[in-house]
Amino acid sequence: MKRVFYFLIPILVFSKTTYGQHEKITNNWKTLTINDSALGKIDYHIYKNKIKDHKPLIVYLQGSTNFPLYYLNPNGRYSSGITLNANAMSNDYHIILISKPNTPLVDSIQIAPSGRKQYPIREGYSEKYSLDWRVNSADKVINDALKKLNIDSTTIIIWGHSEGSQVAPAVAVKNKNVTHVISMMGNSLNHLYDFILMERLSALNGEKSNEEAQSNIDSLYVEFEKIYQDPKSTTKEWFGETYYKWSSFTLNSPIENMLRLDIPILYVAGGEDRHSILNMDYAKLEFMRKGKNNLTYKVYPNCDHFFMEAKTDESGKKEWIDHLDEVNDFALEWVAKH
Repeated sequence: MKRVFYFLIPILVFSKTTYGQHEKITNNWKTLTINDSALGKIDYHIYKNKIKDHKPLIVYLQGSTNFPLYYLNPNGRYSSGITLNANAMSNDYHIILISKPNTPLVDSIQIAPSGRKQYPIREGYSEKYSLDWRVNSADKVINDALKKLNIDSTTIIIWGHSEGSQVAPAVAVKNKNVTHVISMMGNSLNHLYDFILMERLSALNGEKSNEEAQSNIDSLYVEFEKIYQDPKSTTKEWFGETYYKWSSFTLNSPIENMLRLDIPILYVAGGEDRHSILNMDYAKLEFMRKGKNNLTYKVYPNCDHFFMEAKTDESGKKEWIDHLDEVNDFALEWVAKH
């Protein structure tokens, strides 16, 4: 039986809604394939707009889940976890996306009875999916793209969101062609620590007792010890992911890779992003402590993980304000200045 990954998106604030068949997506992208003896098949996708022009390069790394880069919902609308406006940005940059292992650029998903979106785990995905696979595949994609595209090599950006934010600094450590790192809404410390922080925060907010939080934390440590005792296992799972995935992403923390870099790094956080902000703040402090000045830390105080701000009027009606374009414009202006 195929394992199914469930993912809840309360509101797809960054989705571009379209209708029709998959060609509406695939017609915009040129797909190239690298067959690697260790990594297997690596599919990457180049936005076709002005593809022959001499332009800088953005390699975008999406967040977690096994979903395709674009997916067709049962209601006939396409959604995506990509936080770039590829159509507009491709006027000035080559835009590259990288599919996760054995996962297509676009496919249909289903809605589970719980209301969660679901997509089946494809054969070979669990055996490959890890920080190592994502870093090494991105490294090979950059090198391949430099041979096949007309790239202005003075500006090669690795741009990650959420889990991709953790991957981006590691790619820059490995591939010396990278000139800029943009990491958005991703933790700087061990990702497993987030689960402990959430328990402490829940207790401090009065949502549960300190005793209950401590009991939960003690249970988390038991699970984390199991992961580190069997770090290569692709059959044992915790929280919907393999031990291999968890261990690979947490043997080194993102801040360790960030500190190894001397190239410019833009680190973007949201004050309402409760899964990341509590340890993202630490990154700037650590750069200051080390006497390094190549980190720009930008916080949007009222934004959540998907760059949305919630406001409630006097009647209690909630309004959502999308700051994604503002954030991306800031990032591109930062690149121009660095």
